[in-house]
Amino acid sequence: MPKMHSDETFIEAWDRLGSANAVAAHLGISTRAVFSRRRALETKLGIALSAAVGKKRLGIKDEIATRLDNLAATRARVYKRDIQKTVRDGVVMVASDCHYWPLVVTVAHQAFCTLAKKLQPKMIVLNGDVLDGARISRHARIMWEKTPELRDEVAAVQDRCAEIERAGNGATLVRTIGNHDARFENYLSGRVGEFEEMTGMTLLDYLPRWEAGWALHVNSDSEGWTTIRHRPVTGGIHSGYNSTLRAGTHYVHGHLHKLSVTPWTDYRGRRYGVDAGTLAEPSGSQFNYTEAGPSNWTSGFAVLTYRDGILLPPELAVVDRGSVWFRGERI
Repeated sequence: MPKMHSDETFIEAWDRLGSANAVAAHLGISTRAVFSRRRALETKLGIALSAAVGKKRLGIKDEIATRLDNLAATRARVYKRDIQKTVRDGVVMVASDCHYWPLVVTVAHQAFCTLAKKLQPKMIVLNGDVLDGARISRHARIMWEKTPELRDEVAAVQDRCAEIERAGNGATLVRTIGNHDARFENYLSGRVGEFEEMTGMTLLDYLPRWEAGWALHVNSDSEGWTTIRHRPVTGGIHSGYNSTLRAGTHYVHGHLHKLSVTPWTDYRGRRYGVDAGTLAEPSGSQFNYTEAGPSNWTSGFAVLTYRDGILLPPELAVVDRGSVWFRGERI
């Protein structure tokens, strides 16, 4: 039977060793158990255990007290309106509308992790709706449909995001807010507002390594200005075209589950509107509300490459007949 270690012992080992493999060897447990314990402690204590050796940490009780004291005052500011980032040279991978479901790992998600290991992106963006929130939807239940418990959905989100974090190998992590993500806080704030100052009342507490906000702006000081936001400026089949036209920037959105790149050229030059598709399976249980009707949804994701701050033509990884294709090769 594996030996049980206290929270303080585990955190001390993590801060000193800074590596899951090293901590596993030191404590005599599996690497998988280390990652699981790490996520559980981050959620429980409201802290982030970074993969860095020699980091100094406040005493656990002091850090928890500080976190709780500041939580109410910072709640409205933690989700940012606009996040500003710079990527002069490198890759930004964008996955949208993951709608992660317990016990389901899609081929698009697996391909995203595989390609992240290969491309070593500077930044990874989950562009809204990592959570589905089927049971806390404002929509009525469909007949006797069986939907997962919210806690199981959140655990699935944590597991899949942890896989992306490891594949990204130090990439900057950003998450934009989708309408399904907002169900988490909307449901709680409308029913149990008195719990506002407690940890675990926002998705931020469960995904502490992901900076989160409504819109991400990459290279806003140059011609490569790219806005990444869950919702398009306007919807419909011309959403990519209309969004880049009206925003005046390269514009990457999700929400519609389409996957396409639409260029637009004017006096200012050439820019792109990108529908980032969905990392979920379009015929998955999350989408029973479509009643098996036809939809212009595509599983896949977008890859943005910058040179000297300029966005090169965006590329798509597309799921077709059960395989994921990128640059003419099966992933």
